[in-house]
Amino acid sequence: MSSAVKAVTKVFNIVAKPLQKLFGALMPKPPNPGATASGNELKQIIRSSKEPARYVFGRAGTGALLAWAQEQPGDQDEGERLHLVYVLTEGTIQGLDQIYVDQEPVASAGDRIQYQLISGATSANSFMLANSPDWQNSQIGRNLTWVRVTLKYDPDYFASGIPDLLFEYRARNDIYDPRTLGSGYSNNAALVILWYIRHRLNVPDDEILWDTFIDAANVCAEIITNPDGSTEPRYTVSGGFKADERKDRVLADLEAACAGTLIRIGGKFGLQVGAYYGPYELTIDEDMVIGTVTGQTEVSRADAVNTMRGKFIDPEQRWTETDYPAVSVAEWITEDGEEIEDTLDLRFVSSPYQAQRLANIALRRKRAGGTLELPLNFRGYACRPGRVVQVDLPTLNISGEFRVVDWDFSGENGCKVSLEQEDAAIYDDAVGQPYNPFGFIQLPTGGIGSPTGLQYIIQTVGEVVQGRLVWNPVDAALHYNVVIKRDGLAIQSAQVPSGVERCDVGGLEAGNYTAEVRARGRLGQSGPAVINFAINVPPVPDRVITTVGNREITLIPVLAPGESLGGGHYRFYVTQSEAATQPQADYIGEGLTFTHTGLSAATTYYYYVQSVNAYGASPFLRVEVVTTNNFDEEFAYLENEIYKDGGIVDQFLGEVDDATTAANEALDAAREALASGDLTALEQQIQFASMQAQNALGNAMLDVEHSVRISEEFALAQQITTLEVTFNGQTASITQDLATLASDQSALAIALTELESDYAGNKASVSNQLTALSDEQNALASSLDTYRAEVDGEFAEVRQEVSAVYDPDTGAVAQAVTTVNVNGVRGILGIQVLGGEAQIIGIADTFAILNPLNGELVTAFVVADGRVIMPEAFIDALTITKLRASDGTLAFENGKLRADLIQANQIEVVWNQISGTKPAQNADKTSINTAYDTARVNGHESAAFADSVLLARDRTFAWTRPDSTLINGNQISTADAYVDTLQIKGQAVTVPSSGQSGGELVVGSNWIRILSVPFSGNDDFAVVAGYSTLRFEGSGENAAQMMICINSDVNNSIWEAPIWTTAGRFTNWTVAGNSFLRRLGPEVYNLTLAVRQTGGNAILTAHGRNLSIMGVKR
Repeated sequence: MSSAVKAVTKVFNIVAKPLQKLFGALMPKPPNPGATASGNELKQIIRSSKEPARYVFGRAGTGALLAWAQEQPGDQDEGERLHLVYVLTEGTIQGLDQIYVDQEPVASAGDRIQYQLISGATSANSFMLANSPDWQNSQIGRNLTWVRVTLKYDPDYFASGIPDLLFEYRARNDIYDPRTLGSGYSNNAALVILWYIRHRLNVPDDEILWDTFIDAANVCAEIITNPDGSTEPRYTVSGGFKADERKDRVLADLEAACAGTLIRIGGKFGLQVGAYYGPYELTIDEDMVIGTVTGQTEVSRADAVNTMRGKFIDPEQRWTETDYPAVSVAEWITEDGEEIEDTLDLRFVSSPYQAQRLANIALRRKRAGGTLELPLNFRGYACRPGRVVQVDLPTLNISGEFRVVDWDFSGENGCKVSLEQEDAAIYDDAVGQPYNPFGFIQLPTGGIGSPTGLQYIIQTVGEVVQGRLVWNPVDAALHYNVVIKRDGLAIQSAQVPSGVERCDVGGLEAGNYTAEVRARGRLGQSGPAVINFAINVPPVPDRVITTVGNREITLIPVLAPGESLGGGHYRFYVTQSEAATQPQADYIGEGLTFTHTGLSAATTYYYYVQSVNAYGASPFLRVEVVTTNNFDEEFAYLENEIYKDGGIVDQFLGEVDDATTAANEALDAAREALASGDLTALEQQIQFASMQAQNALGNAMLDVEHSVRISEEFALAQQITTLEVTFNGQTASITQDLATLASDQSALAIALTELESDYAGNKASVSNQLTALSDEQNALASSLDTYRAEVDGEFAEVRQEVSAVYDPDTGAVAQAVTTVNVNGVRGILGIQVLGGEAQIIGIADTFAILNPLNGELVTAFVVADGRVIMPEAFIDALTITKLRASDGTLAFENGKLRADLIQANQIEVVWNQISGTKPAQNADKTSINTAYDTARVNGHESAAFADSVLLARDRTFAWTRPDSTLINGNQISTADAYVDTLQIKGQAVTVPSSGQSGGELVVGSNWIRILSVPFSGNDDFAVVAGYSTLRFEGSGENAAQMMICINSDVNNSIWEAPIWTTAGRFTNWTVAGNSFLRRLGPEVYNLTLAVRQTGGNAILTAHGRNLSIMGVKR
């Protein structure tokens, strides 16, 4: 026996056993959950005694189970034969068309390979009995198809051992066709599925809807002309599966081969393949719907694909699983703005054209629309799975053809159906026979009355509830269907149970609406009760309270008394142009209040403010505000900017460069860790080069060190160069250190050069350090130069630093700073950009700007002793708070000029514009004043003037308007008053703030804030009242807690109290709240009403809420 054959026999001794044992192992095994064979898996040659049975259909190319291997008896060398048995499939097949040997047709092997097909054997194979010594008469292979292959040994041809074989054949020929009542070979997809449910799912014949399978088989057999002019049946199956695969997955893959669905009606199984089974013969109208319609008719985002890709089994590539051409719709790609794809793999399809037809159906089904679930009355009994129906629900804007995909019937509650949108265009020319399910119940005729007394009641406007529909109850109503329409289209719908007879309305935009309410009973739906109503936008703000500073303005909009935002807020725009309109203003934010920062002092800003809620926006209110020009505030702001952390002044005071220090510390830590042995280098290389000259007078040395190290913590590369000389005690040196370090935390590069000299204690040094450092959150690039000279304890130093830094706390910062230091006296000049602001800052005892003029330097500007000194200034506009004369006398303060400091040759005064007390003496000495008084008394007697003066004096004490008003001293008594503008000192007037909201809010064990109202306190008392309607649904004793707190902070309450109730069987309503007097300081508050559940198992919800605050003064 040759060594090659011995090696082959050794392999098969491991996997081959007597045939009776092997065939026993081929019987079906319990399925392996989750296992699904692909087309490529069936191509493999399996050498195992535990391989599950195979079932193959249509024309397929597969591998096989190598069940037997034995050499011919006798001592032979070249030319000896090896007999192999390959099991193809369970059952008998139509015929073997080709065997591929290592991808080449078997004929290319000549006489080296002989084979025989055995299918449906009833006795042992005579060839095997004669040529394989261990083959037994009991080894028949009943109900199996197998191939005997004999190899004639050729060391050149079989150099790689046993070749791989691929068998191409027409598989099972026991496929039953109910159209002919006979069995035979068929690749018809519907007939293969029929075989599967009968033989693998064990469905009895009396539980099969044979007509549906006959129609499906006819659709599958339709001849289709392909784009290349060839023809083929519409839906065929090619391939197989293993007995241990999950049956539901195999069935799903078979259905995918024909875009089909196995349906079940009345306990029987039927089949519909990828075809249009319309047009509809049944319409689902609103009289049939008895519950809430769920789902959507629009395609969901997840299903809005425009391209379908996938794999099929390609015979042209030796039955390899490969991609079929993608199917897409260019119009949808343009509409979606990009290619959105899904996949459809077809393991039982061997035609690229069939694969594309199936992908097209899957793509168009996904794009057709969403799904609906409808609860129907007994007339829905006819809506069986697979049936095409028309859905006509105008109140929900639903109209179109749908296919019933699921159906559930109850003798008490009617039925519930699931629908998918259907369109004949999905299937091109594939048309099936409409299925009319066997007889259904004929319902009695009858009706139900429409609701009466329908009203729309305006509720407290809120985020959830805008109003409420109420109506009178209808006998025999199971529930009510409510539809809200706008311009004839349904906008909202709701279902209300019988006994409630009300429906809250909310979430609508401003506009006019129509509400329709229908009663629904077991036999249908009533006509509608109809009412029209309107939703309005929030009111425009009545005024805006402002708090003004040099650099910021706080805006607090206020509505007119009795108005409400309806759960909304305000929107703010600003412009600095007096002529600008709102569209030209810039949007700056939203909220109940707004603080506008980053402004300029003494500048006018024009704000546009509008109210906004979920239903619209009000017109704009224009507000003009001028920032103040307070010197102390402005100076404090500038100082804060100058002394900001990390700025130039901060460095001057601290003399610490944190970033550079951190870089040096990181590098030193790495060096020390390696030197101390705390971190062992996994790999390192160190090279030293040294030169030295030495005698009694001095020493000269040059050292160069190159090192690379990698540890578990970091990688380090470094070069250190040192030049050093000493002569008669005098020294000079140059050191250069180049280092790079990288770790999981950071990356660092440093270049440091230092020059030093020392002659008898007189020292000079120059240092230059370049640093690049970055980590997960920070980045630094810097250059630091230091120049220093030191003699006899005195020193002079210049330090120049340039850096660009990013830090999460400060953002991006750039600096260039020069510091000069002589014996501790420092001056600094720097430029930086920090926090979005560019600064140039100098620090010195004296700071001056000199200007060359006519060939000489002229001092134009000096800062010294905390003062600015200018010989001459040309100023366009000057704003001052105090003005002193050269002798220190205060001449101007708080906008007033002292009169005793005025000296003038002539002053002209417009007399009637002078206010104040007229001097008692010398009042009429000027000619202008004398002429003015003379004109007033000219032609009048002095007695008449005296009487008029006395009468005016009397009326100032008691002045009476007949039958209405009396003024006496500081009191006014009147029946009514008409006032255009009333100003009262100290704001001594009561102005209420209030808020209301409705809708249902679910309350849990944590505090929930159910309403907030802004209020501007004035350090006086206010009456606060807060209430809410609480609803407990459940039984037993339940408890809750309510509070009013400041600025939504539940830890800063000004009132809180417990609430408890013993709920009945269903629901208990409780109105909880309180009113009290509380002193509120001079601030702007947001008072918040909050509630939480503290005990019991009832469902707690908060409904109508009210919170009001009224200031109280004498």
